[in-house]
Amino acid sequence: MAESKLPSHRERVDLPVGFLDAAGTLTKDAEVRSVTGGDEFAIGMSPEYNRSPNDLVYKTLLLARCVTRLGDRTALSVTDIHKLHVRDVRALEYAIYRITYGKEAVPDEGDDNPGA
Repeated sequence: MAESKLPSHRERVDLPVGFLDAAGTLTKDAEVRSVTGGDEFAIGMSPEYNRSPNDLVYKTLLLARCVTRLGDRTALSVTDIHKLHVRDVRALEYAIYRITYGKEAVPDEGDDNPGA
C-alpha cells in the first residue's frame, strides 16, 4: 500500500510582479502558511479591523500574518503588504486559500493565472 503524504502547511510562491525593497532589490520569491484559528481571532480583535470591518482590511491583515517570507525577509508588516502589486497580492491570497481550504475552494484564476 502506498503511503499517503500529509498536506504541507507552507507553500512557496513565485510572485508575478515582485516586491521592490528599500535597497532597490526585486524579490519574486515568497512563502505562505495556512491560516489558523489564532489568526482569525487576532484579526477579529484587531483595532484596524474593528474600525473598518471589511474584506480588504481582513485580507491585508491575513497576508501580514500568513506571508512568512518575502525574499530574505521573514518579518512583514501591513505596510509591506500595501506595497505589493495587486497581482502579487492575489497570488499570495490564492496560495493561502489553497493550502488552508483546499484547491477546490480557490476561485478560478482565469487566463492570467496569478497564483502560478
